[in-house]
Amino acid sequence: MPRGCPGGHPRSSEEESMRPLLCLLAALPALALAQAPAAWKPERPVAFIIGAAPGGANDRVARAIQRGLQDSKFAETVVPINKPGAGQSIAFSYLASHPGSPYHLALASSSWLTTVAGGKVKVTHRDVTPIIRVLNEYQVYFVRSDSAIRSAQDIIDRLKQDPGGVSFGFSTAIGNPIHISIGMLARHAGVDPSKLRTVVFNTGTTTAAQVAGGHLDVGVQSPGSAWALAQSGRVRLIGVAGPRRLPGELSNVPTLREQGIDVEANVFYTIFAPKGIAPAQAAYWENAIGTVMRTEQLKKDAQFNRWTVELIGYRELPAYLDRAVDAYRRTLADLGLQK
Repeated sequence: MPRGCPGGHPRSSEEESMRPLLCLLAALPALALAQAPAAWKPERPVAFIIGAAPGGANDRVARAIQRGLQDSKFAETVVPINKPGAGQSIAFSYLASHPGSPYHLALASSSWLTTVAGGKVKVTHRDVTPIIRVLNEYQVYFVRSDSAIRSAQDIIDRLKQDPGGVSFGFSTAIGNPIHISIGMLARHAGVDPSKLRTVVFNTGTTTAAQVAGGHLDVGVQSPGSAWALAQSGRVRLIGVAGPRRLPGELSNVPTLREQGIDVEANVFYTIFAPKGIAPAQAAYWENAIGTVMRTEQLKKDAQFNRWTVELIGYRELPAYLDRAVDAYRRTLADLGLQK
């Protein structure tokens, strides 16, 4: 404490005259500490909105993160709320109806961004707050185990004979990254993508069940959605729509590129909050979810589901999402899939 403040011993008239200023300067750190707001942390249950039905890829990603947030004590209670439909737009209309609330989060796959690119939604990525992109998930092409289709080239050959002769199933919206990959496959065969027979489901597991039941010729979904039926011998994986083979038990499945077809289908996942939350709240959720994605349990989930964890934070995300939507818009128009 400066000499001359209470408890000190001034030694000169000059020092005595400066006592008020010296005392004020000495007190500033304590005053600042006393007035600094406590770091924000959720104090009540958090709603985690999922734009797809239970059991599919979106649901698996969201529930893995939900468990991680609770186990790591970033939130006492995180409640999953499934709101499927309209290419995840129902979920994001619900999220946007809670402006300023840090107690509402939502998971979107990039399928929602293709819905945004289509221009027929009221809520876009600019009407909510992007928090963090968490992972990529490269999709797989699969058929019923006794199908005569043995490879991606067999699909190409059939499409050349009859563009409507092969039925494709996928989730969760027309024009999403999976649909785009199917359209690019058609282009590779030299046929009009709009002539294909496609069926859209609410979850990838439903798609896999339809293929296993013989109701569809080809399914295109996440590895996690098809793997259980592949293990039981009811469906057969014929191609990975990614830059490289998947690890582990799927390492024997060739990529489409290895089969001479330069087509990919990557679905990435992003967490959003409503518009108007405070920067400290956005930073809290970015740190919390980013930390969860690095935990051993999440690494095990990623290995089992063949997820590729690649994080992008909330400061860089808006520009990243703008670029993605612009690219989807151009591709949809080029393939004639824009509705």
